[in-house]
Amino acid sequence: MARRGATLRGVRAGLVFLSLTLSACGAAPGTSAVPHTQLAASPGEGIPAPRKLLTRRAKLHYELNGRSFPLPVVHGTVLGHPTWMLIDTGANSHVIAGWFAKKVGLPMYKLGDVGTDHAGRSIATFRVDHPKLALDDWGELDDLPMLVTEVPSIIEKLGIGAFVSPQKLNEEGDAVVLDLVAHELRAAYFDDAVKTNGTLLLDIGARVCEDTQSPIKGLAYVAPANVGGSPAWLLVDTGAQRSDILAGSIPGKTLAPKSIPNKEQMYGASGKLTSRTIPKATVVVGEVERTLDVDLIGGESDPYCPRDGVLSMDVLRGCVLVLGRKQIAARCNSPSADTKH
Repeated sequence: MARRGATLRGVRAGLVFLSLTLSACGAAPGTSAVPHTQLAASPGEGIPAPRKLLTRRAKLHYELNGRSFPLPVVHGTVLGHPTWMLIDTGANSHVIAGWFAKKVGLPMYKLGDVGTDHAGRSIATFRVDHPKLALDDWGELDDLPMLVTEVPSIIEKLGIGAFVSPQKLNEEGDAVVLDLVAHELRAAYFDDAVKTNGTLLLDIGARVCEDTQSPIKGLAYVAPANVGGSPAWLLVDTGAQRSDILAGSIPGKTLAPKSIPNKEQMYGASGKLTSRTIPKATVVVGEVERTLDVDLIGGESDPYCPRDGVLSMDVLRGCVLVLGRKQIAARCNSPSADTKH
């Protein structure tokens, strides 16, 4: 079986909101400050020595085309051409939208069967060798090969030309802080960045999926959760608006009798997806508890990173995520603070 280098989740046709996953809100309580001087032990001396000063950071926006947008985006360039980019922890590597790659004239090389959409259906996936991707303020990313895949037409209408996997921003430090409270993305040292306030969401109980066999290496996180009384493993996904459960999973089959028809149409890269809704489901992750409408999506889990569904911005807003290469941690504000952008 071919390794899955990316998966793509669909969009709700009835809304202007994006709900997309690729696989693999000023400062307030709950933010974590990265000190200007970081300390580490000097070999043989036992005396702390200054760590390298970390300078990489970028502003997160919740607005597109002059309208409020529910997902975090940054502005940047691909091959020098400006575009908006979605900050998507559900993407296990950086991905350039097919429409934008064609617009800027990036040479694309077909990778074969390495991509699936959210329902586990194959999608055409390509590789570009020198995309020269850069984020405003953050700067240029390592000029390594990246994935290109086709996306629903609404993505082009929104002007989103790329999807940035924040956990793959490894230019400085050993972690990246995705601060959805202070609207900031910043390089960090994991052990310093986890010293933050708020209610515990994720710690060492989360699973790290590192794909070392695909042409483009991937990194994703899966969190233990409880949805409607059923244990579940959920992909941590800031690129989706609402959390969901796969209908074919064990929790999906358990929760199916509680679901109701969903009139919203959802599309993945390969076409329309079927869905139902589990109304007012209790979702518990770590010490965080939310009551949400959870979608029940038809489809199969990606074997690269098995999970039962996705944990999305309806839970993650108001949280500070520390994304390490081998671990993840997160804390969140109270629900009342989550909706403030």
